[in-house]
Amino acid sequence: MAEFLSIHVSDASLLGCVLRRFASRVSLGESERAAGVGFFQSDDLLLRKRPLGGQPALPEKLAEGVESEAALICSGAAGPMTRAFNEQLTLPFRFKSWLFATAGQPESLAPVRAALLKNLPDYLRRSVKGDSAAEALFFTFLSRLRDVGRLDDHDLDAETAARSLAAAVGETERAFEQMGQPLPGMAVVVSNGRVMAALRRGHPLLVGVVDGLIPCQRCEIGPAANELNPKVKSHRTLRSAMVLSGATSVDGFREVAEREVLAIPRTLTDIRSL
Repeated sequence: MAEFLSIHVSDASLLGCVLRRFASRVSLGESERAAGVGFFQSDDLLLRKRPLGGQPALPEKLAEGVESEAALICSGAAGPMTRAFNEQLTLPFRFKSWLFATAGQPESLAPVRAALLKNLPDYLRRSVKGDSAAEALFFTFLSRLRDVGRLDDHDLDAETAARSLAAAVGETERAFEQMGQPLPGMAVVVSNGRVMAALRRGHPLLVGVVDGLIPCQRCEIGPAANELNPKVKSHRTLRSAMVLSGATSVDGFREVAEREVLAIPRTLTDIRSL
């Protein structure tokens, strides 16, 4: 069962602090064979993937040492895994400035892979590296951005990203309908390090916002900390938005409604439902 945690923070140095706050309450599963982290440093989009070796998929541990304003932490693969670790199938996926992950049973999308690929522009189709249908869904999202001339737009607004994601999932659903099958349950998220979009279609999804990070166990900052300490100021003004799949209840998160589409802007304020 693939799961993900997508997080944007206002201060890259405090990413680990936010994850530490939820360390005892958030896990991405205990039986998956692989996990991956996608994150942004300067203008670079980086991936770090590895086998889990039977260990629980804990976001704080998976992203250990990462300093970034945006990260996508995933467990599981987008297709059947053999005994050997397969980096190409391990989530998340990336293309240009975009990260993508889906939760649920990504391999259940396999029947519509060919139909999704057929509708892609040639140059996007040639960029598909693996053989998973989840990657074809990702590239369908990229194609929808291209249709509105926003694929390479670094100032893309969250609403456009969210509508393009919803359109890609809608195309996937129509492909299943033509086969006389329902769309498999899933939750999906995309991030370009600036904005984030996510939606729920039959798989649990939560969204949460953190305003201020005092106390902070990781930095040993208590409620009565000296306000003249620069660390205290950065923790007090921190803002973070997170989208978590799989769980149905975490303090500070709300459950995303079925078919709800989230648009999370760079300011991490005014999170909208489309």
